[in-house]
Amino acid sequence: MDSRRQQQGEGRALAAGSATQALAQALGLLALLAIVTVLARRLSLAELGVYGLVSTLAGYLLVLHNSVSVAATARLAAADERSELFGAAFLLYLAAGLATGVLIVVIGVLMAALVDLGPALAAEARRGAVALAVITAVGLPVTVGRDAMRAAGLYSRAAATEMAAVAVYAAAMLALALSDAALSTLIGASGLLPLIGGLIALPVARAAGVLPGRPSARAARARLGDLLPTAGDLFAIELANLFIYAFDRVILGVLRSASAVGLYEGPIRAHNLVRALNLSVAVTVVPAASRLRAAGDFERLRELLVRGSRYVAALVAPLVITLMVLAAPILDVWLGPRFREAAPAMTILLSYWLLAPALGFVTAALVGVGRSRQYARLVWVAAGANVALSLALTPSLGLEGVAIGTALPLVVVFPALLRNVLAPAGLGLTELARRAWVPAYALGVALAATLGAARAAFGLDSLAAVLAVAVGGLALYWLAYAVLFLSPSERALVRSALDNRRPYQL
Repeated sequence: MDSRRQQQGEGRALAAGSATQALAQALGLLALLAIVTVLARRLSLAELGVYGLVSTLAGYLLVLHNSVSVAATARLAAADERSELFGAAFLLYLAAGLATGVLIVVIGVLMAALVDLGPALAAEARRGAVALAVITAVGLPVTVGRDAMRAAGLYSRAAATEMAAVAVYAAAMLALALSDAALSTLIGASGLLPLIGGLIALPVARAAGVLPGRPSARAARARLGDLLPTAGDLFAIELANLFIYAFDRVILGVLRSASAVGLYEGPIRAHNLVRALNLSVAVTVVPAASRLRAAGDFERLRELLVRGSRYVAALVAPLVITLMVLAAPILDVWLGPRFREAAPAMTILLSYWLLAPALGFVTAALVGVGRSRQYARLVWVAAGANVALSLALTPSLGLEGVAIGTALPLVVVFPALLRNVLAPAGLGLTELARRAWVPAYALGVALAATLGAARAAFGLDSLAAVLAVAVGGLALYWLAYAVLFLSPSERALVRSALDNRRPYQL
């Protein structure tokens, strides 16, 4: 009975944590969209391009920190004695912060030299890169408190600290943007979110009792070997993601212009909205899958994979369809008429999330079930193809060239990624497709037809019209999904996630 109650509590915590994490991610993305909207209307295309080129380095160059963070969360979740392992993780966080800061300076200075920016913008880019590097190097190590809460299963509490950090960060960035702060200041301040979030999370984690006692430096170093193999695989993965998701701006800047990079901000920000929402589930999937695999509980692991893929598909597919069908009017009312020409690139860039809406969930599950090395090999195949295609297509196709270079390789490698995560859990593709994908796609066809008809009939040339059609379409989709496809047990899971007094077994 005690074991059953524990499983019920874990299931409820996982459901509530996933929902809260998705909400935190959504709020963060809304804040980032608000910031880029203000900047797009206050900066020239060239200035916006420089901001995009340099400020995003902090996000894309989290290759070291992300690999350490995910590896530490997975290992801490499955460990009984955490003190020395936590100390080893913190040492790696420090090293990752320092290395990331150095990379930001080096790459930022190189981009300022390679892209034709002019003396004034190049100087702003260099100063911004230095400021961003310092803030990032200080901010990344303090995120250890947030990851300690995730490893302990306190997903909702960790997400709450993220939401608080987003509010502070958004207020600071909007204040700087509206006060016409220097471009270098805006670039440097764009990296404040990890620092703010870490400073908020540390006292919360300490109060929750999930920060282990401080081990000796020698004991912490002795446990580095427990983290380095997985962290090394994840570093390879994150480095490949850097090529896939960051080099498109660099290629555009070198082969086209800074203004082309500025135009690309619309498509890439919309793409990042979908990617971040998709990947937010990894926060709970990695430690949960790691615990289930360590316990040999493959029945619950299979159910985790099916339900996770099912819910992610239901969340991501309608959002992708809406952004693809309404790309031109969305860019027009969001960033201005000059961004309308980037609509084809936005549609192409988003397309692979429609073909593989569970991509983020599958890749997170690969880490959780101990197949990070297979994941690394496949994602490097996609990265190599991405760079080659983008270099070949961008001179003639411009924005559409880098969009194709990103989308096509990920579509090609997805079947192999999927096979690697299904095999350890003993899960069949037919069952996954029937339960997770068919419901999402069946309603997606109807949604695409409805949005296309609305765009043809009404033109959608105002913010109110675009919001009404987009939000209305999404609301109808999710209502229909709940009525037609959610089972009574899944409705109980939703109620359990919203009410801590209601236990539910995953």
